[in-house]
Amino acid sequence: MVDPGPGGSWEDLVRFHTTNVETLPLLRESTFLGPPYSVSVERLTRFPGPQNPFRLETIRNPVTGEILYRKEVTGEVKGLSKSARSYTSRRPTADGGAKGSITGTHFWAGGLSEDESEGEDLDEGEDLRLDLNNLKTIPPGLPRGAQFGEEMVIGLDNEPADIQELIKKLDQAAKEEEEAGREKQRKISTRLELNDEEEEEEEKVRYKWAVTLDSESAVPEFDTQIVNLAYEFPFTLDSFQKQAVLKLHSHDNVMVAAHTSAGKTVVAEYAIALSKHHMTKVIYTSPIKALSNQKFRDFKEKFGDVGLLTGDIQINTTAQCLIMTTEILRSMLYNGSDITRDLEWVIFDEVHYINNEDRGVVWEEVLIMLPEHVSVILLSATVANVTDFAEWVGNTKKKNVYVVKTMKRPVPLEHFLYTGSNKKTCKELYKIVAAGKKTFIPEGYKKAKVSLETKKGKSGGGRPNTTTDRNTISSLIHMLDQEFLLPAVVFMFSKKRIRELVEGLNSLDLTTAKEKNQIRDFTGKCVSRLKAPDQILPQIQFLRDLMERGIAVHHSGVLPLMKETAELLFERGLIKVLFATETFAMGINMPTRTVVFDQINKWDGGGIRPLQTSEYIQMAGRAGRRGKDETGTVIILCKGKLPDSIELESMVLGKSDDLSSRFKPTYNMILSVMKGNDLRVEDMLKRSFAEYEGQVESRDYKKERKQLEKKLTSMHPVECMVCSDLPVMYNEALIMLELEIKWRNTVLNTPRVGKLITPGRCIMISTTQFPFHVAVVVPSATSSSSGGETFSVVVVHEGGGWSSGIAAENSDTERWERQVNSVLSSPGVMQQTLANFHFPSENPTFTPLTVTIGQIASILNEKVTQDMEAIRKSLMKQKYSPHNWDSTFLDILVREVLQKRKLTEVNYDIKDLELVELQRRMERQRGALGKFSVSCLHFTDHFRQTGQMEFTRQEIERLTYRLSDQSLHFLPEFQTRVRVLRRLGYLRENDQLKLKGKAACAMSTSELVITELVFDNFFKDLEVEAIVAILSCMVFQQKNVQCEPEWTEQLLNAKTRFLNLAKRIVEAEVQEGLMKSDAEFEQEFKFGAVEVVYKWAKGEQFSKIMECTDVDEGTIVRCITRLDEVLRCIKDVSKIVGDVDFGEKMDRASKSIRRDIVFAASLYVQ
Repeated sequence: MVDPGPGGSWEDLVRFHTTNVETLPLLRESTFLGPPYSVSVERLTRFPGPQNPFRLETIRNPVTGEILYRKEVTGEVKGLSKSARSYTSRRPTADGGAKGSITGTHFWAGGLSEDESEGEDLDEGEDLRLDLNNLKTIPPGLPRGAQFGEEMVIGLDNEPADIQELIKKLDQAAKEEEEAGREKQRKISTRLELNDEEEEEEEKVRYKWAVTLDSESAVPEFDTQIVNLAYEFPFTLDSFQKQAVLKLHSHDNVMVAAHTSAGKTVVAEYAIALSKHHMTKVIYTSPIKALSNQKFRDFKEKFGDVGLLTGDIQINTTAQCLIMTTEILRSMLYNGSDITRDLEWVIFDEVHYINNEDRGVVWEEVLIMLPEHVSVILLSATVANVTDFAEWVGNTKKKNVYVVKTMKRPVPLEHFLYTGSNKKTCKELYKIVAAGKKTFIPEGYKKAKVSLETKKGKSGGGRPNTTTDRNTISSLIHMLDQEFLLPAVVFMFSKKRIRELVEGLNSLDLTTAKEKNQIRDFTGKCVSRLKAPDQILPQIQFLRDLMERGIAVHHSGVLPLMKETAELLFERGLIKVLFATETFAMGINMPTRTVVFDQINKWDGGGIRPLQTSEYIQMAGRAGRRGKDETGTVIILCKGKLPDSIELESMVLGKSDDLSSRFKPTYNMILSVMKGNDLRVEDMLKRSFAEYEGQVESRDYKKERKQLEKKLTSMHPVECMVCSDLPVMYNEALIMLELEIKWRNTVLNTPRVGKLITPGRCIMISTTQFPFHVAVVVPSATSSSSGGETFSVVVVHEGGGWSSGIAAENSDTERWERQVNSVLSSPGVMQQTLANFHFPSENPTFTPLTVTIGQIASILNEKVTQDMEAIRKSLMKQKYSPHNWDSTFLDILVREVLQKRKLTEVNYDIKDLELVELQRRMERQRGALGKFSVSCLHFTDHFRQTGQMEFTRQEIERLTYRLSDQSLHFLPEFQTRVRVLRRLGYLRENDQLKLKGKAACAMSTSELVITELVFDNFFKDLEVEAIVAILSCMVFQQKNVQCEPEWTEQLLNAKTRFLNLAKRIVEAEVQEGLMKSDAEFEQEFKFGAVEVVYKWAKGEQFSKIMECTDVDEGTIVRCITRLDEVLRCIKDVSKIVGDVDFGEKMDRASKSIRRDIVFAASLYVQ
């Protein structure tokens, strides 16, 4: 090694070796190992340091964030969190590549404290004490060991310890520990008191982590704080873009919410340029593969060093900027990819895709799993709860998230209705919303309605059909062409409708001769990548003919190559009209002059429903090209029926849907998290967006619990010789009260019993003011019957004359007091029955009252025979004042009811078994309460005192439960799935992964089914063609297939065995409580592409295999490409199980389908 010389340093030495590489001692023997077979006992006592003995410390400009220089320092980084240590000191993986190793584990999740990872609920400032008394001090084979100090370990000498001396030491140690405990408690109390004001101040702030920035005003500090931009844009940035860029220079998390084409991508591009300037990495994620391919082309042209990672493509995986789908990023994080070490930002484009029912969970998992050193940039369409979502992200990562949102559209939209196919209406557009306005124009709606009714009258009505739809579309396109409103995107929600419509547009031609030549040359070059037989496929020939006339089609049934051809031609302005499904609006940057909605209803898998506002905005936002159009035009076709005006206005001008959680504990997530030892699945559940509200409320729960605990210590239990076991009685009374409420709500709400509660009926009520009192139902002042769930009654009690009633409980009454009052008013608790009912005196008091069904204890057979209708009319005339009531009514009450001195309950005629059992439980509970004495003169006061203490204890238990993992919404499902995994042999009882569990972690889809197939040797005796054919059922998505596949005997046997193995999982789930019907099980696997895939693996041409199915070409290609991803995952499993032959077989299966048009390279990556 070269000596840097006197006064030299490590920096000088590194600089010397950097410029003189030949001097590096690469082949020298390491001097750290010492001489052969030499062992230093002293070294055995040292804990090994970090994997890398040196690290680079980056020195930045504190104002601009620019890297000034880097210096190399030695030793472990002091004060680093576990998150930082996990990626600075962990040994790099040897075989994982960009996606990480299937046997690797994740890095420490940012925002997760170490105490939380252990499942402890420790308050701030509380520490853990280690019990060192039972530690062994001398390792086997060594003469001596470690000494821990006399204050911790007593009697370490070789001499026997004196008993008296030992007792003294123990007493002294106990006193010191007690004093230390008191001192610690004083410190904690002082800290809590000091933090009270901070917590009160914190409550005033709704958002702790989300900071909303002013996105509309000028940003003067932009030019002063950023001297040299990392990337120079050819235009002036908008205010919201400047605000975001400022925060990027501070390495902060940013969320940008803006309309389509507003310029959100500018923020992403600047982050890429800035990370390049910092010599770090950035990952750009997208929800769909098509968007990933498009961004790869765009970013590669601007930044050069860009890579692409999707399911079937890996390009330049060591690039500074990597573009991938969110699922790939999730796998990288779970597998501990080394790319994470140098990662500075992750850009989430179209983050509102988190609302997707099937894939939204992926976004939440990734945001939770990202390490502490990685910042996030969230790009979203305008959503209502953007700040709430940012608050969740910030709370999860324990970092601020700066929200930059703008409602301003760079190109305002105009919305129209179109009705016509006749000469009078074919050129008429009826405006319902003006450009840049937020008001609905009813005049335009009325004109469209008149036009549609006139059209119906002339045509004789009838439902629209393909011919009339085609005529309407053709008339609209001609009008748009004449009014210079092309290009246009026509959104339709059915591939079949698109196919039927465009097949009849033979006469529509929108291109010039020059444009036709350009289109013909371009499509020819694109198609020339294919083999000759594939170039003449019917779909390719049909679509090429359409494109030459300026028309294109874009949906999942179109071959990927032809979809990309249409996108590129549309981008160049050569496609005038593009018929597309909703997926075209998801992220693909293809602005247009006009957007047309064929209809505003869609099938969502469960039924036909109107478009949601967010869906409409997403698609309509494609209208208006920035820098080209002053306004964007949105047209809604009205065929046969005009949409309801209120629904239409709500859809066009309504509020965007909220971002909502789609989180769920999947098997893949559970196993992937358990693969590492430093993160619990409960931590993932707790940090999900679904549990966000609970996490926000946890701070209040902790404060409330502390207050209640302090309050409980100041209470004293009742000391009474008569009142015994009051706490036990109180809890038994709560059970009785719950049973009584359930009885009343069930029995008294039945139609037959409800009819008995009519004016004149005597009932027993049980309220706080009148526990177990007789009352008479009287007419309501507004109707002849009580109606609803409340009843007007007159309560009979001790006293004389009329009473205005006793003041009821109000909102200020404490909750414990309301609960105690309810218990004391329970007949079952107070052992009150009709047999021991105490009748009022001969001069009772009558009090009018309104009671609910839950306050009726029982319905009596006794009934007042007075004409109640006459009483009602009299009351209405006298304004329902009880002082003006007819005195004969009082006489009747006393004579017909009270003088009988006997009350009987009606026969409810209960036949329901559950109600019979409920009645028996009430009798048993009444018997249990009868064991307690209520004869104490101060029983009520003692019971209230006990009730307050018990209520406080219950509240503390409730809050403790809410703060624990047991209150998590998804915890029961997670625990059930863990039991399923144990039953199937994926987990041990201590939740350590077995071999099957490790194998399942390598799968990206249907992990349990495929793992069962592997471990049952399902693939051993099958030929590779049969393997890929059967596995296609897990990736083929089309439900209805007209042409049923032909099955060979081998395939039929394989299908039967496959389903039997899959049923093992369903049976285990059912046994553990995860109910799944046979219909759901059958829908999971679709065998419609078995024959097609089988023949493709046999080597047949694509044109031949398409003759045996009615499925679209694009759907078949998608099925086979996804199937290849599954095969490569299964090949990875072979490494885990150690079966080389099995891995080679899966490799052959993959190669049998990876060819020709199915795996034609994307036009964006060439």
